[in-house]
Amino acid sequence: MAKQLTEDEIATAESIFREYLHDRGLKYTPERRTLLLEVLSNPDHFEAEQLLISLRQAGQRVAKATIYRTLPLLVNCGILRQVQFGDKLTHYEHAFGQNPHDHMVCRQCRRIIEFSSEDIVRLRTVIAARFRFHATSHRFQISGLCWECVQARPAGEQPFVPLDPGAIEDTGSPPSAP
Repeated sequence: MAKQLTEDEIATAESIFREYLHDRGLKYTPERRTLLLEVLSNPDHFEAEQLLISLRQAGQRVAKATIYRTLPLLVNCGILRQVQFGDKLTHYEHAFGQNPHDHMVCRQCRRIIEFSSEDIVRLRTVIAARFRFHATSHRFQISGLCWECVQARPAGEQPFVPLDPGAIEDTGSPPSAP
């Protein structure tokens, strides 16, 4: 879940979007403003259809086509990020004003857990350097079962791998081959 933006951050995002549209000869319409403000007020991941429903429930009249045309613009100007969670739907989340993070997705209940890891950032830097590449961002996603879904399974169907991070010994090197 994204952090709630301040009024100043929202004003900055609005300015960025307005300038982005102007540079491309596009108009900053009242519908696009409504869409932007709705997106920025929702800290959760969302799909285009969910956004449409939310706007209609709030009494806002924004055409479905406007939503589908505007979301890529918000991604391209850095306000939103597109995310795929394995369900073949395109999800969106805040990019502007947010700290970099990655995701774990439960394959059973579809719960999305956001996390940040300096280890992943260091690994990204090492891999990029190995290939003489300057990395500016990355996407990392772990799919599996959340703790609640594992616990809800019958004892014989629970995974063998210990899920308590303290139970896993970190030797700093991969396990040796058998």
